[in-house]
Amino acid sequence: MKHTDSFFRQVPAPGWEPFGELELTVNFDTDHTVGKWLGAVLNLLDLPADFVNSVLKSAQEAAAKAMKSVSVVRSKHLHLLILVPTDHMSMGGTWGFFRVEKFGLPAEDGSARDHDIEFYLYLEG
Repeated sequence: MKHTDSFFRQVPAPGWEPFGELELTVNFDTDHTVGKWLGAVLNLLDLPADFVNSVLKSAQEAAAKAMKSVSVVRSKHLHLLILVPTDHMSMGGTWGFFRVEKFGLPAEDGSARDHDIEFYLYLEG
């Protein structure tokens, strides 16, 4: 497991900012590792427990499935990314999320990119 800032140089879309990134190698215990990391990251946002559990369940399921995918087996890595609205600290309300998976994208240095799972957390309304 490696915490990395490689993604932080590439914001995926205006209005979103990276909040956390985790790089896993193929042989890690994904449930435990993802749970521990995601709990620490989401704790910083002071989110409701049921919402955190929903994101956690989705992340653990996606990571477990991805660990069996061709892109992860070949590259031996999986990236989990958490993104939040740029103005997330000034807003209150109900949070939601969606997940985007990206396969085999090229890295900045031209090498094969690993499998990415991005979680976009947003405020509803």
